[in-house]
Amino acid sequence: MQQLRELNRPTISIAYLQLMVELMAEHGISSQALLHDIPIAPSTLNNPESKMSAYQWMLVILRAQSLSDTPGLGYEYGLRMRPTVHGVLGYATMSSSSLRDALETSVRFMRARQAGFRLEYREDESAAELWLIETQPIPVLRRFFYENILLGLARAAAVLLGKELEEFNDVEIFVDWPEPSYHQAWKDRLPMIRFNAHGNFVRLPRHYQNMRPVLADPLASQQAIALCERELALASDVESSVTLRVRAELMPHRGHHDNNGYPKLDDIAARLNLSARTLKRKLQQQGTSYLLLLEEARRRDAQDLLARRNISIQDIATRLGYRNPANFTRAFKKWTGEPPASFRARQNH
Repeated sequence: MQQLRELNRPTISIAYLQLMVELMAEHGISSQALLHDIPIAPSTLNNPESKMSAYQWMLVILRAQSLSDTPGLGYEYGLRMRPTVHGVLGYATMSSSSLRDALETSVRFMRARQAGFRLEYREDESAAELWLIETQPIPVLRRFFYENILLGLARAAAVLLGKELEEFNDVEIFVDWPEPSYHQAWKDRLPMIRFNAHGNFVRLPRHYQNMRPVLADPLASQQAIALCERELALASDVESSVTLRVRAELMPHRGHHDNNGYPKLDDIAARLNLSARTLKRKLQQQGTSYLLLLEEARRRDAQDLLARRNISIQDIATRLGYRNPANFTRAFKKWTGEPPASFRARQNH
């Protein structure tokens, strides 16, 4: 029963479906044909915040394999995988200060982007390894998922360092099944793949680990990681962490919002597939409320925005939903004991 619930829980970013639609179009297959009789509304393709369930995603892959008659679809999809498909996680890795940091960030936030798997980072004196491990049995398409995820990881590492995958000729992928019949047709486009291995992982020589990604930007990476933290909270179970999920939703100008600059209680409840009344009750059971969490979010975001000197205090007040900057000043002084201008001066001293 638990596994059935997990399969039907919307946890997988619609960006992965968008990439499959793009790939199938090159095979002459329309999105309408791909999604025919699959319970996914076509309108979700235009909403970057939409999620689909593992069950829906498996139906899409099975349909894609059938319509395209491509036994190596896992390879083809993995070769098309680009870091930006992973949303904020992709931007966090691209702006990391080193490839090691990027890989460790991927491990940390994998669960928010790909249901059913976790990553482990292992390193010895000669190489680093990214192990892909099932957190629950994969009922179908096991090889597809391993092929596209492992190949996508190898390709992402190459892209981060400004290289083509073909230049990564000392990177290896290990898998625990025999060589499939379609492998030879793809072999020249792939890194070395070692079959019948004792696990499923990507092995990168250690000399890559301290290389700096071409788009390295520590501040941008820090900001993207903060968004990843919120996304990971949203991937948590509603019953056990509703407070965490409301915190993740309380971002300025996220979706529908009123004059307070943040989503309303009704909007958040709808995102969590709850009624507003049920959400209020669950928050109360966990010792908090929407208004308390809203104040916490405002305080958090105010301090973050004040650390950026290029945003005026009046603009910060507006972003946080205060029509009158004086009201923001009073609230901030209540939170911290000092006015926003003094806090900014002290932070940038």
